Amino acid sequence: MNNMNIYFATDKNIYDALHHKRITITRLREILLRKGIIVAQDLTKEELIEEVCKLPQGYSDLDSIKELVQTYDKRESITSVKLQASSSQTELKTAAELVKRKLATGSGETVKITAKKDGSLAIEVNYQEVDLSRTALRQIDNRNIKIDLTVNNDNVDIRMPQNQKAKDVITLLQKELSKIKSVDVEKFEISLEAIPTPALRSQFFQEVMGGLSGYEIDDVTNVELNRSTSKGDDEEEEEIETGFVKKAVLKGDSVNSSAIFTQLHNKGYYIGRIAWSAKPKNGIGDRILVEAFFKDSENCSDFSYQIKGINNQKGSGYNVTIRAANEVEKKKISLLIEQSAADAYNIVTGKKVEEHEKI
Repeated sequence: MNNMNIYFATDKNIYDALHHKRITITRLREILLRKGIIVAQDLTKEELIEEVCKLPQGYSDLDSIKELVQTYDKRESITSVKLQASSSQTELKTAAELVKRKLATGSGETVKITAKKDGSLAIEVNYQEVDLSRTALRQIDNRNIKIDLTVNNDNVDIRMPQNQKAKDVITLLQKELSKIKSVDVEKFEISLEAIPTPALRSQFFQEVMGGLSGYEIDDVTNVELNRSTSKGDDEEEEEIETGFVKKAVLKGDSVNSSAIFTQLHNKGYYIGRIAWSAKPKNGIGDRILVEAFFKDSENCSDFSYQIKGINNQKGSGYNVTIRAANEVEKKKISLLIEQSAADAYNIVTGKKVEEHEKI
């Protein structure tokens, strides 16, 4: 351990951590109460912090504080990619075991590989992310990723978190599988980087929303619009007040039909992120809340999605309260989104070829 200071908490480390916005006055009172200390109701946050810092802090105390101030959001966005090669669960497991050996080289990472009865494979990686620019108790985030691999006739479908660690694991798996098969295994992921046409980029999201099998669009609640900054458009850029507006975010109900959305869309802005609700076409079932976006919105790459929640059906309408989707619902909705995104990609790339042939 070259940076021992990140593994031990000094009094100053604890003092700094307690000033985090997630450490509220209520939390500070709870910390003191666990120590058997009751304080006056009129104490300020600073005074409560001073009281906490006077007390000895054990491992469990520090761990609970660290949990409160960590920056890792476990509700990461999801993406899907394909390894374009026929394979089997046995081959994938062999490749995954080789990846496991490479990851478990003293860096504190643990890898669990699960072969399922349906022929799929799950890879779970626990790891730590270190950022020395943060205060001491926030320098290490304990993270976890789960990657699901499903074998099909001519490819391997992969569902994983949209983050760099998951990408690194898949890159290693791709290399090991290529060695096992003695052929270069290609990877496919949805990207519109080669399609600069704003209308087609926006159409992609319209197709994704409308393509969820068995569902229809109920409402659009959030739209993020981007505008390309390619050199060819420089002379045609319109200045609004102080300069070039590169991104616009619209929130509310039915924002995709608002006048400002139409105006921006007509000026060459394209959708880079959209959130909507969808309800069953047959009127039976709960309403789902979904968001789809490109993490790299300027280049329209790194396609991602999130299942934001579910409104339970209530009579002829839906509850206002949003609940989290369970694992069965997540799997079902994820499949619908991924299939819709694949269909949308094929539609817009097909139109791109047709336009090129017309020129």
